[in-house]
Amino acid sequence: MKTIQYLFFVAIATLLMAADCSNKDSEFYNDVFVSKAGLVTLEKTPSTITVIATIPRLLEVDNQANLFDIFKTTGGATKMIFSYVVEKQDTVGNWDYIEVPSANIVITKGESQTGSFISGSAVYNSTTTNYEYSVELQSLTSGNYRLSFGFNNNTGTLVTFRSESINNNLFLNLNTTTAPLLDSGGFYPFTII
Repeated sequence: MKTIQYLFFVAIATLLMAADCSNKDSEFYNDVFVSKAGLVTLEKTPSTITVIATIPRLLEVDNQANLFDIFKTTGGATKMIFSYVVEKQDTVGNWDYIEVPSANIVITKGESQTGSFISGSAVYNSTTTNYEYSVELQSLTSGNYRLSFGFNNNTGTLVTFRSESINNNLFLNLNTTTAPLLDSGGFYPFTII
């Protein structure tokens, strides 16, 4: 009889724990999602394209009375990571991913690594209290190109930054738009002369 009582309590406890569990990854991984428009700027010259991100530590967020403090919320994250890809149109109109050599990247602010995509890090500047990134892609051969920010996300026309949080602190996923805006396919088309 005691065995049946123990099994009954184990079964009830299991059901209660299962009812309390969530299958949302964002709850398990301590993710916070915030949107703020216009934090990325794309600057084009006839021979270069520059990607600039300026993310203030204190963000005005819709429907929030207080400013959102990125640095405090993430436990002192010093970087906001994002990625983008560059494609070039071939002679028959197809788009091919290109690997931009590190020698063709001029880093003014932040950090950047190349490969099959470009990984950018907007680095926290305690003097300006902004997360900053400015990278110029130069020495690209002439032709039609397009840039997109969807390599590590599926947000389409948005750029997603993820905080490099440490320990058990919250991870911030920050969605933003570019200026000029990406087209409906999530691309910024440009031509190099």
